[in-house]
This record gives sequence, structure tokens and C-alpha cells, in this order.
Amino acid sequence: MKKAIVIVLAILMIAFTAVSCTTPKEDPTPTEIPATEVPVTEAPATEAPTEAPTEAPTEVPTEVPTEAPIPVIVNPYVTDGLVALFEGYYNTVRGQDLETELWEDLTGNGNDIDFMLDESASWTEDGLKISAAKIVMPDELLELINGEEFTVEYTVADLTVTGTNFATLLNVLPNDQFALFIRNANNAIEFKTSPSNARPQKAGAGFASVNNKTIAVTFKLGEKIRIYSDGELLSEVDAKATLDATSTFFIGHNDPAKSYDATIRSLRFYERALTAEELAANAQAVGTLKAES
Repeated sequence: MKKAIVIVLAILMIAFTAVSCTTPKEDPTPTEIPATEVPVTEAPATEAPTEAPTEAPTEVPTEVPTEAPIPVIVNPYVTDGLVALFEGYYNTVRGQDLETELWEDLTGNGNDIDFMLDESASWTEDGLKISAAKIVMPDELLELINGEEFTVEYTVADLTVTGTNFATLLNVLPNDQFALFIRNANNAIEFKTSPSNARPQKAGAGFASVNNKTIAVTFKLGEKIRIYSDGELLSEVDAKATLDATSTFFIGHNDPAKSYDATIRSLRFYERALTAEELAANAQAVGTLKAES
């Protein structure tokens, strides 16, 4: 009986052991619980405050003064062949400017006279007041008087002869190929040009033919060189040769032997010889140029 109990116990022990061996043992390593991802609430990106870009202070644009339009000039003179026109009492295309040092050619041809204002030359309402002055003219006018035909008209007022020998109104140096002057010795008005040409002149008429008058020289090669005062013919000679003037063509003279004081009212240049009637009409027109209203 005891033997049978032992055998039964042994069998139970074997069976128990077999069950134990087949039953998986729990892994002592704790099973990792999957990490609970706590949603990270990202703080919304703090945007830097958007500041309006600092703009340069908006300056009120400075208004550029608008120049007055150039007035339309009513020209009272003969215009056929007119190359340059200078008015002493209307010295720029915009009217009289007492500070200007550019005497503007009112024809629009650009033959402006550039000079300096000083004690020998200054503007008044009546014209350019000169005293022993020498004012150089542009080269284009030198070329004109070297041509085969031209007219030069010159109007002055308040004339005082200060030269000891002459009052040289217009001149070209160094060769005197164009020299319009009053000769003091016999009060003659005289025009000197190329040695091939005789000199037109009229004694006793010098001062009276110039002061408050328009003195004019016309030249046409093969015909005549003539001097006029307010359209009145004073003297003429044959025009045998062109002037061939060189160097400097100028108004007035700063040589004490050839100087004068005056107010220049008007100065005109033509590329043809004007007639006596045209010259008389121009002389009457001095002082009447104006802007169209």
C-alpha cells in the first residue's frame, strides 16, 4: 500500500514538473509600457511685432519755380536777311535784365554777346551804358562782315567823345579791316576797311550823324560801301574787295586815343545790303520792340 502511494506521488511530481516546464515563465524584466506621448503644445511662435518699416520722412517736394514762358516778341525791324538783333532796352528774350552778362540775340540765331559788367559797362532801362569799354562780339559776326554782302546798324544816345584822336564805334583788331569812327580833327564820320577799298567819309558830320541816331554801313562786293545816318546817305565808295578781317571784332574802344561814352540802344546785323528806305524805317523803329500782349 505504501509502495503504491509512493508511486502515485512520484507520478504526480513528474506531471507537475512537466507542466512547470511547459508553462512559460514571466520575464522578470518589466514590460515597457509604451510611453504615453504627452502632446507637446508648442507655444505659438511669437512673431516679432511687425513694425511698419521706418520710411524716410516724406518731404514735401520743393516746387521748382516754373519759368515764365518766353514772350512772343513783336519785331518792328526789317527781317529779311536779319542775322543778329541786340536791343539795349530789351536785352534778353524775356525782357530787360539789369544783371545779365549775356546780351541775347533776339533773332534766336544764338549770336549772343558774353561780357562782364563793371564800371565800364552797366545796364540801365534805356540800354547798355559804356565808358571806354571794349565788348567783344561772337565769331559768327566776324565771319559775316568778311562776306560779300552785309549791313551793320548801330544806335547810340548820350554820346561823349573821350578819345584824344577818335571815337571808334566798332572795330576789328589787329588790322583795322573794319573800323567805323569819328575823326576828331575834322569831325568826320569815316569807315576804314581793306586797303583795296577807298574810305567812305564825310567831314563835319561825325558827332551829329551818330548821337541819338542810327549809323549804318552797307557793303556789297562789286557795288558800293555806303555810310548812312537814319537812312540818309552820307558817303559811298566802290567795294573792290572783301574785308578779310581777322582776330577780334568789338564794340567801343578802351584805348584812350579812341574811346567814348554812350548808351547803346540797338545793334543789328544783316547778311545783305539794306536800302536807304529800309534803313530809315529801322531807325524810326528803335525803341518800339516789345512783347506781344
